[in-house]
Amino acid sequence: MTMTSGADSALGRRSSIERAHRLLSAFDYAHTRLTLSELSRRTGTPLTSTHRLVSDMLQLGMLERDDEGCLTIGVDMWRFGLLAPRTYGIQRVALPFMQDVYATTGMPVHLGVREGNDATFVESLRPRTDVDERPRLGSSYLLHTTAVGTAILASMPPAFQEDYLEMAGAQGEGEEYRVDAGVLRRELALVRSEGYAVSRRKSAPSVSLGAPVLDTSGNPLGAVSIIVPDGSVEASYGHLIRSTARAVQRTAWEQGLG
Repeated sequence: MTMTSGADSALGRRSSIERAHRLLSAFDYAHTRLTLSELSRRTGTPLTSTHRLVSDMLQLGMLERDDEGCLTIGVDMWRFGLLAPRTYGIQRVALPFMQDVYATTGMPVHLGVREGNDATFVESLRPRTDVDERPRLGSSYLLHTTAVGTAILASMPPAFQEDYLEMAGAQGEGEEYRVDAGVLRRELALVRSEGYAVSRRKSAPSVSLGAPVLDTSGNPLGAVSIIVPDGSVEASYGHLIRSTARAVQRTAWEQGLG
């Protein structure tokens, strides 16, 4: 009786956490503010259950209401996110070097980390006049579709790469991003040889160049990238971003992050 009750209690707690996660996941750059009904509809959660959970999340600061009564992500969630070791540590180390590159070139500079099969962008410096805000902070893309992700993928163990090739070849992001295993293997080999990746998939008509930041075991902590106009001398920018990544890497090692 006691064991069953304990199991039911644990299941209830897990279900509550899953529902809260589902509600938070309903927000994105296109939906930064939602009504209660919209939140219920986007998550497939009954309105009464959504209302109860939202009330608790408002009290905890996980959600907030704006002046028009719409729900938004709470400041507490932002504050917690800043403490994530895999993003905060490398972001803190990389930012001064990224600022140097941005000050020198005036080109958009980005930092990304791996989350499963995706590259998630955790820092970005760009001109104020940049009308194309991609990639936005927090946005995620399959590894092979960005220079940051390709640089990370090329530094992953062979077994991971083979599993990734199988996954991406099966689903991809539509025909435009579907993977030819042989082509991608050659691309990854070139990245390892040159020390940087070149991609036009997400930055066209511009060109994105990314280089990995490795830990002391050779596994990627993340990658930095720069987006330059098509027709630029790619090798020069490739060497620049590779040197920047290695400077970030050395500093990360010195500070015990690698």
